[in-house]
Amino acid sequence: MIVMKFGGSCLDKPSDIKRLVEIVRAAERDQPEIVLSAFKGVTDELIRQANLACSGSFDLEAIERKHRNFLADLPATVRAATETQIDQLLKNLRKTLETVITERELTAATMDEIVSYGERLAIQIASGYFSAENLKNSPLADLEAGLITDSRFGNASILDESYQLVRDKIQTIPLPVIAGFFGRDKAGRIATLGRGGTDYVAAFIASALHCDCVLFKDVEGILSADPKIVKNARLLTEVDYLTAMELAHYGSKVVFEKAIAPAMKSRVAIRVTSFLNPSQGTLIKESTEKATAVSLLKNVTNLRVSSSDSKAIQSFKQQLENHHADDLLSWADHSRNEISIAVRGERTEGMARMIEDALPNCEVKVTKGLCLAALTGSSLKTGDVREILLKDGIEVYAVSITVSGGSVCAVLDSERAEQAVRTLHSSVMT
Repeated sequence: MIVMKFGGSCLDKPSDIKRLVEIVRAAERDQPEIVLSAFKGVTDELIRQANLACSGSFDLEAIERKHRNFLADLPATVRAATETQIDQLLKNLRKTLETVITERELTAATMDEIVSYGERLAIQIASGYFSAENLKNSPLADLEAGLITDSRFGNASILDESYQLVRDKIQTIPLPVIAGFFGRDKAGRIATLGRGGTDYVAAFIASALHCDCVLFKDVEGILSADPKIVKNARLLTEVDYLTAMELAHYGSKVVFEKAIAPAMKSRVAIRVTSFLNPSQGTLIKESTEKATAVSLLKNVTNLRVSSSDSKAIQSFKQQLENHHADDLLSWADHSRNEISIAVRGERTEGMARMIEDALPNCEVKVTKGLCLAALTGSSLKTGDVREILLKDGIEVYAVSITVSGGSVCAVLDSERAEQAVRTLHSSVMT
C-alpha cells in the first residue's frame, strides 16, 4: 500500500484531475490510498462566504462555477451521478450558510462545517474522474475513513483510537478517495485540523496502515530556504523527522507540522515531490544525516521581561519550560533578572496575562509585528548567529536556542527579516 496526497494548489482545472488519475493509475499495483485537499482557492472562498453570511448575505457562484467546470469535462456516463452528489452538497452548504444568517452567529464549529465542504466536493469530483477511467473507487470522509478527532475546532487533532478504525474502515476498500483536512469529534461534529491538515490526514493513514506516504505539492520538495527569498536555495533530498518538524514549526510551509508525528510514531517515510514534475523530491525518514536549512516565521511578538526578583524570573522560566513549551517559539536570557520570550502574534495577550499573573511586579516591554529567522541543523551557536547578523548590519532583539534545541533563532524587525535569511543561508551553504 501507499498513501498519495494531492494538495489543493495543484488541483485547479480538469486537466489537473486527469493528471492525478494518470499518477494513480501508474501506481495501481501499489494499492494507492488517495487523500485530497479542496481545489485551489476553494477553502479561502468558503471562509469568505462564511464571514459574509454572518453579516447577512453570501454568494456561492464562484464555488459552484468552479465545480461545474470540472463536471462539464466528465463523460455523460458518469456525469449525472457525480452531479447529483455535487448538487446535494451545495444544497447542504447553502442551508448551513442560511442558518448563519438567521442566527447572526458563526461559531467555530459551524465555520469548520462550512470549510469542510471544499474537501467533500473535491472527493466526489475526483471519484467521477476515476470512474470515467474504469477505476473502481470509494469517496470517503471523516468517520467513513475512521477519523475521530478532539473538539478543538480549527486546530483539532486525530485521536489515537483512529489508528485501528482507519484500518477497519479502509484497508479492504479498493482505491479509497479520502477527504483531508477534517474529521469528526465524538459528538459527531466536523472538526478541521488546521491549514495543511490534509498532510496530517495522509500521514496518519500511512502510519495506521504502516505504509509510505507521498505528498504531491506545487514545489519539488523541501528546500534549504524559501526560494522566493534565497534564489540559490537547495533541494534537501533527505530530512530526518525532527528536522522536518522543526522547519515546519518555524515557518516552512511545505509540510504541515502535525503530519510528522504520526509518521515518526510508525517509522513510515514521507516523500514530498512535485505534482507536475515528480522526481526524487525530499524523503522524510529516520536518518542520522542532519539537513541544514533556514526558515522564516512572520507575525512574531517579543516580550522582554525584567524584575528585581531574579529568583522569581528563574522560577517563571522553569514554569514556561515545563508547562507552556507549546506556547513558546523561543526564550533568551539577558541576565538573571531579564529574559525575552518570543511567541506567535495570536498568543501575545495570553502570554502577557501569564507573565502578569506569575510576576506581578515585573516590567514587560511588548514588541509586535516582528519576524523570527530560524537556522536548523547547523553547528553554529547563538553567539555565532548574532555575530554573523551584526556583521551584516542586522540588529536583533534576541538570539536563542529553540525550545526543542534543534535550531538557533533570531528575533528581528520584519524589514530586515529576508536579508537575515539570505545572510544565514550564505553562511552555512558554502
